[in-house]
Amino acid sequence: MWFKKAHFSPPTTPSARAPAGGKPFDFVDEERRNKRLAVAGLVIVQTLFSLGTVFVKWTLKFTPVTPIILLLYREFSAAVILVALSSRYGAPLQKHFWHFLAAGFCFFLNQALFIVGVDLSGVVVASCIQPSQPIVTLAIAVLVGQERLDTNKCVGLGFAVFGAVWVVAGDMLMTGKSAAEAGKNSVVGDLCLIANCVAMGLCYVLVKQLNKMYSPLVVIAWIYAYAAVFLVFIALFFHPVGAEWLLPKQAIPVYLYLVLVVSVMGYITISWSNRHLDSSQVSSFTCLQPMVGVLGAAVFLSEMPTVGEALGGMLIIAGLLFTVSDGKGLKHVPSGRSLEPLEGDSTARNGEGLRRR
Repeated sequence: MWFKKAHFSPPTTPSARAPAGGKPFDFVDEERRNKRLAVAGLVIVQTLFSLGTVFVKWTLKFTPVTPIILLLYREFSAAVILVALSSRYGAPLQKHFWHFLAAGFCFFLNQALFIVGVDLSGVVVASCIQPSQPIVTLAIAVLVGQERLDTNKCVGLGFAVFGAVWVVAGDMLMTGKSAAEAGKNSVVGDLCLIANCVAMGLCYVLVKQLNKMYSPLVVIAWIYAYAAVFLVFIALFFHPVGAEWLLPKQAIPVYLYLVLVVSVMGYITISWSNRHLDSSQVSSFTCLQPMVGVLGAAVFLSEMPTVGEALGGMLIIAGLLFTVSDGKGLKHVPSGRSLEPLEGDSTARNGEGLRRR
C-alpha cells in the first residue's frame, strides 16, 4: 500500500522498524529521505493549489454557482473520501475531540474566507497575500512554544505585516484616491484573504501537535470532517435549500479537481510533510503561489496586479526569505505544552496510531 511506503507514522525509536542486523542510524537516513520527499511534494502541491485558485475564480465568474455552495460540495466530498481512507487507522480518542474541533474550525475559516476573498478581490491579490501565511504560522508557533524567535524572524514578521497592509491599502496611500478610484476590487476581500492566512497558520500549529499522536491521514481526515459540518450550517444560513444548491455542469470539472487534487492529494501531502518539517517550513512553500497565480490569472482571466499589490507581494516574499534564512531557529522546542498521549492508551498500532514516549 502507498501508505506503508510513505511511512506516515515513523517509529519512535530507530530500532522499532529496523531489520535485524541493520545499521544503527538507518532511521536517521530514512527521516532525511522523508524530508526531501516532503519538500518535493510541497512544491508540487503549492503549484497545484495556485492553479486551483485560477480555476475557482473562472468558475465563479462564468457559472451561476455561489462560493459557499462550491466550497460545500468540495469539503463534504473530500471529507467522505478522507475519512474512508483513514478508517484503517481508527478514529481519534474522545479526549482529543476539542483539539480536532478547533483545528476543523480554523480549517473551515481558512477555506471559506479564501474562496470569498478570491471572489471579491481576484486571483492576483490572493496570490500576493498567501506568502504571509508562513510568517503568521511562525508567530503563532513561537507564541505556543513550538519554535524559537531570532532577529531574522523578527525582521521577516515586520516585512510581512507591512507588505500585507500595502497589498490592501498601498494604491490608496500612494495616490490618495478611494478604493474604487485606485482600482481596488474589494478591501473586504483583501481582509478576508489576510484572515484566511491567520486561520491556516493556527491550523498548521494544531496539526503539528496532533501529528505527534496520530497518523497524518487520520488528522487531516477528521479535521476536514469537522470543517464540513461547520460549512453545512453556514450554507443553510446563507442559502436555504433550493435551486442554488444544484451544481452546474460547467462547474463539475473544477469541482473534481478541487476534491481529488487539491483536497485529498494536496492536504494528505501537507499533513504528512508537517510531521517531518516545522510548521513554518511547511507553510513557507506558499511563496510559490504568487508566481504561478499571477501567471495563471494573466493567461486565463486577464488579471494583472496593481503597483500597490505588486510591491506588497514583494515585501511579503522578502519577509519570508528573512524568516527562513536562518535554519538554527527552526528546531522544535521541547515543551510541556504539546498534547501527550496517556500511557494507558491502546490505539497505537505498529507506530501508526498514538505515539508513546
